[in-house]
Amino acid sequence: AVLDFVKQKASQSPQKQHPLLDGVDGECPFPSRRSQHTDDSALCMSDDRPNALLSSPATETGHASPLPPSAAPTTDSTDSITGQNSRQREEELELIDQLRKHIEYRLKVSLPCDLGAALTDGVVLCHLANHVRPRSVPSIHVPSPAVPKLTMAKCRRNVENFLEACRKIGVPQEQLCLPLHILEEKGLSQVAVTVQALLELAPPKQQQHQLSAV
Repeated sequence: AVLDFVKQKASQSPQKQHPLLDGVDGECPFPSRRSQHTDDSALCMSDDRPNALLSSPATETGHASPLPPSAAPTTDSTDSITGQNSRQREEELELIDQLRKHIEYRLKVSLPCDLGAALTDGVVLCHLANHVRPRSVPSIHVPSPAVPKLTMAKCRRNVENFLEACRKIGVPQEQLCLPLHILEEKGLSQVAVTVQALLELAPPKQQQHQLSAV
């Protein structure tokens, strides 16, 4: 009887295990739910990606659309630069006009409209230096009826003698113009500064006459 009971238990135990094994192997109550969930999630992800890709350029363009400050038109700065240039030009014209008045009054001459051309040979400037201090320029090359126009070498010598006389009279180095400012007419305003500094070193009587003329 005991053996029969053991055999009966042994024969029943495999039968109890079969449903579990069958459930694992192929008879799962919900065989397709896991795979369906995985497929749906994959589809959702794949559906979301084009939307993300499509939305990203719009977002980027939305952020990149404003122009940087440097690309914006700088109307104010341009106007200020133009205003500064115009003021600087007015100051230069005023200095040149004063230069003409100083020379005409001191030397009792009438200069042509083209003041730069009248000063290129250095003759007028050398006479002006001698007017402030006699014999400060001992030798001046002047045109003659036979040769109405000086050579460039003689013009340069006159200009260098004028600047050397200004230096000896006491014009500060920073107020001295360069030879090219006179010879090449590239800086009449600088020449005006030099002449003004030269006239300020004139004797007191000459300075008073100069101030009354201006």
